[in-house]
Amino acid sequence: MEKPTERNKEVLLNVLPANPEESWQVYSSAQDSEGRCVCTVVAPQQTMCSRDARTKQLRQLLEKVQNMTQSIQVLDQRTQRDLQYVVKMEDQLRGLETKFRQVEENHKQNIAKQYKVNTIKCKQCTYFT
Repeated sequence: MEKPTERNKEVLLNVLPANPEESWQVYSSAQDSEGRCVCTVVAPQQTMCSRDARTKQLRQLLEKVQNMTQSIQVLDQRTQRDLQYVVKMEDQLRGLETKFRQVEENHKQNIAKQYKVNTIKCKQCTYFT
């Protein structure tokens, strides 16, 4: 989480309820690569009434967050799989390009050899007129 600053304290005070009976707790928190808080889920204390409208709303929100998390994980797995496929295809394409160049070079060499053979045969030929 971010280091405490006056701004952070203000935000935190705005999030906390004014009435202690409505106390909330941090349920989950995530940080980015630099350690900054990017997502925090708050939930009412366990002693709160489960029929409370805000509790239901938070449960629904938590379910949505969990569903999004699962969707992101599935997309990440697909992306990793697709990336592996692309890398594999790139390797195969490089191999095919190398083989194609070899075939092309062999073809040029065969044409050159065939030209030499035909040239030699023509020099040995005698024409009768």
